[in-house]
Amino acid sequence: ILLLPLLALATFLSAQSIEKADVQAATDAAVNLYQLDENQVEGMYKIQERRLRNLAEIESVKGTNETLYLQKKNAIRLGMEASIQRLLRDDQQSALRAQQLERRKAESALIQKMKQEGADKEAIQLAIWALD
Repeated sequence: ILLLPLLALATFLSAQSIEKADVQAATDAAVNLYQLDENQVEGMYKIQERRLRNLAEIESVKGTNETLYLQKKNAIRLGMEASIQRLLRDDQQSALRAQQLERRKAESALIQKMKQEGADKEAIQLAIWALD
């Protein structure tokens, strides 16, 4: 009986360390992409930490309500983009704009393809939210 709480604590701590590694990996990728300075790295770490925590929180919805899950996932992405935009200096904004342009091109191609296949608006919206 005494080992059960210790086992639970060990599981929790290992999950925390994996999460920190994921946050650090996402932060490192953003640092390279946007050429962040030392002052911006801490802000980016917080943004990535919040994004991954929010994604973990909605994971339980994925199996029960796919539409709600995709909608929330898209909202998290948009929030992250807005936070990154506020973090970046003007000379760093071009990398973010390029990412957003690529996303819009992918969405446009998907919309055109699905329209040709005769998909309805709801199916198209769900497919757009599922892009990643």
